[in-house]
Amino acid sequence: MKHTSYYPDNDCQFPDTIVSAMETNPEQIPVIPLPNPGEGGPVENGESQEGNQPVIPLPNPGEGGPVAPIRPSRPSIPSLPSTPSLPPIFRPVFPGIGGAVVIPGITFPCFNCTAANLGRVRILNASTGYQPFNVYLGNWLIASQLGNGDITSYVQAATGAQTVTVSGANGYVYIQKQIRVRPGSSMTVAIINTPSGLDLQEISDLSCNAPVGSTCLRTANLSPNLGPFDVSMGNQNSSFTAFTNVRYQEVTPYTSFSPGRYQIYVSRSGSFPANAIATAAANLQANASYTLYIFNAPTPTEGLRVMVISN
Repeated sequence: MKHTSYYPDNDCQFPDTIVSAMETNPEQIPVIPLPNPGEGGPVENGESQEGNQPVIPLPNPGEGGPVAPIRPSRPSIPSLPSTPSLPPIFRPVFPGIGGAVVIPGITFPCFNCTAANLGRVRILNASTGYQPFNVYLGNWLIASQLGNGDITSYVQAATGAQTVTVSGANGYVYIQKQIRVRPGSSMTVAIINTPSGLDLQEISDLSCNAPVGSTCLRTANLSPNLGPFDVSMGNQNSSFTAFTNVRYQEVTPYTSFSPGRYQIYVSRSGSFPANAIATAAANLQANASYTLYIFNAPTPTEGLRVMVISN
């Protein structure tokens, strides 16, 4: 086994090469020359413990090498504050007149946390008639270019009153409103159309209390002028109407059923199955809770959009 010795003293990094004057020819040892008489600086009076030590003389005027010019030091450039990356925005592709996408509930690091108790907030753009938004939570930009049907992942936020600001790319503020973040809870803040302009709707994302092994679904109607709606569901075994007469801004209670892949039909109240105005498919997992969001598409010819989002 090899052993390696470590020498913390810099003077002894190579002990095998150190020899004393007694081991060498004294005539071969170079000696630092003393200055000529009259040269050099003052010599101590001998009272010093280090003895009388001559001082190396300074060069005469005109002697010596060139001296580098003194350059003013450059002012330090302050570093720009680091901008935290934004939470991911999910931009689902809507096939036909009503595709459905199951979006995972990812939690992004906290932007404005100042307290030990935290909640989770995500933003859904369910509005039409506007260019994509920039969205701020407090003073933090949490979404950029949030278009119709786009939804952010959850971001952590300090509990209590928080201000949500929705603005255009040019900085014009469309709406600024306070929300209340509750400790340990999750919520979706939906940007919606109203007769007087934009508004924010807070939707609690509490999970349902259902038997183990089942799945849960609820419906949120965010379409201001195309409802109310009935929502029916079917699979290869059966079909049933899960929600009836869901009005604008209504969020239904959860309904639990067996997990699996379902076809979802949205129709105006009382018209199913003859007149389904939006259909979608979603694979709903066991022990999970979902929300079916219904809102207007960007153009009237597209009709409705529906999204199934995990809570």
